[in-house]
Amino acid sequence: MTEQPTGQPRPSVDTRPAQRTVLVVDLDGEPLAPLRALEEILLCLGTWEDDDRQDPGADTEPLRLPAPLADRVALAAVQRLLTTLAPTQSRAAEGRQLAPDGRYEHAPMTVLSLPAADIDLLSTTAAALGHPGLDPDITNLVDASAEQLNLRYRRAGRTELVALLARLAGLLDLAPTDDTRLLTARLRATPPGVDSVLSDAEEAAHARTADRMNHLWAHGSAIDRYLY
Repeated sequence: MTEQPTGQPRPSVDTRPAQRTVLVVDLDGEPLAPLRALEEILLCLGTWEDDDRQDPGADTEPLRLPAPLADRVALAAVQRLLTTLAPTQSRAAEGRQLAPDGRYEHAPMTVLSLPAADIDLLSTTAAALGHPGLDPDITNLVDASAEQLNLRYRRAGRTELVALLARLAGLLDLAPTDDTRLLTARLRATPPGVDSVLSDAEEAAHARTADRMNHLWAHGSAIDRYLY
């Protein structure tokens, strides 16, 4: 048997799963607004790329987009995320998660399996759009799209949009804990559209997980709980 040479670095192996199990909380559609704004931005950038390729100007520099904005790479990831996340938002009374006594409802959570690469792409896309050296034309495009967001009576700009996208990526990349594993197991065991009456342990896990999500998404503002 040949011994492994000592002192030599071993080839790095990416052991991260291709699919990531994610708990998504119903935030009444709030995470979808920045994603849709990002989709519009990336669609426009894709059109600019196509125009440059089909009709390159002799006196102008062709548009060179940084990764992952180029070649619609980020756009494809964002569209996949939108398709998967949209059904988890504004679900009304479908598949409620109730307190142990059944008297009130917690903000519902859904278990999803998302491509890990798409979550990573969302994070790197936010970083690319927030880069101080971003092309001025792209900066203006991002600012114009961000201004159309309704952020609770506050005017949004590129900084706010980039921050929302980065926070959403953080939500989708929430580190697993015993709490998230407990909730994931319970939700997977519950048929779609069926109410769950949480146990005391599950309710405590829900509260701690919601608190973690709040600190990422809303800087500590409470996720609503609906009383009956």
